[in-house]
Amino acid sequence: MSIIDFTKREKEIIKLIAEGYSNKEISKVLNISECTVKTYIKMIMLKLQARSRVDIAAYYYKHKEQFLDFH
Repeated sequence: MSIIDFTKREKEIIKLIAEGYSNKEISKVLNISECTVKTYIKMIMLKLQARSRVDIAAYYYKHKEQFLDFH
């Protein structure tokens, strides 16, 4: 997988997925609905051609430097 451009929000969600957060936990941390979290995850999975959250987490750890520009 090559490096892909993500929005700030997508990066936040990818990082939280990699840290083991559930959709419900992500929604609480980011103050958005679970439905919105699911929509973001679907978009992330399409961009990565990922099959699961594990693929998203693997991408995060492989390209961690891409995620250092936000807190």
